[in-house]
Amino acid sequence: MHDPNERLRTEVAQVVADVHRLIAGFAEAKRQHQAVTASASAERGLIVVVADVSGALTEVYFEDDIEQLGYHQIARGVVQAAQRAAAQVKSKADEIISAQRGSLLGLPKLSDLVDWVPDEQELPSPPAALLTPPAEREPVADTAEQAGLLELQEQRARLFATASAGGRRVSVAVNADGVLIDLQFSGAVGDLDYEQIAEAIVAASGAAVAAVARKVADLYAPTVEDDRPSFPGSDVVLAGLDRLRDQLR
Repeated sequence: MHDPNERLRTEVAQVVADVHRLIAGFAEAKRQHQAVTASASAERGLIVVVADVSGALTEVYFEDDIEQLGYHQIARGVVQAAQRAAAQVKSKADEIISAQRGSLLGLPKLSDLVDWVPDEQELPSPPAALLTPPAEREPVADTAEQAGLLELQEQRARLFATASAGGRRVSVAVNADGVLIDLQFSGAVGDLDYEQIAEAIVAASGAAVAAVARKVADLYAPTVEDDRPSFPGSDVVLAGLDRLRDQLR
């Protein structure tokens, strides 16, 4: 006759193992997601950029014949290449995320577990962050302080941040996704060589991405409860599951 306690331990151990694999898969997917980069070029390959998953430009290269282009052409080409690279990064990142979606089919939805999260089916896809430069946008009307989630998503799509580098000779603007939407050179940009200009673009891009991330966080801050329990992190959870699995053996 089978021991019912032994059967229960076996079933619980299997559940623990399944959850362990699921969380480990998510942790690995997160690491892969954060490591995604992509490169793109513009102006017949004279301009090459590399973007990371945050949208920030991590590298900018100018070929030796870059002198053929004026500064306006360089600025326009960098923006075009940055947006192409960002699109490639998004595609790669989406592939990593979609590979984990199958594992979630048997799990309850977040809206079933947390009462303040709306049902995903009730929410349309959020609007894409605008790619138009700040100077070409319509003025944003003031909104009520207590905005709903849909209004917050609309506001996020319009967010942008700016930053400068190279002694303020290089100024950039990025949208809420961190994608470069504008690049301006001051009249004194000729004081910099092309390598210094590339370095300034990277520095300004990183600063603008950090700034817009803070704006997005501040936008959604009123909707986040301060007393919600925080997730301890995948490493802590996996260690706890390992201890529990050992105890069930």
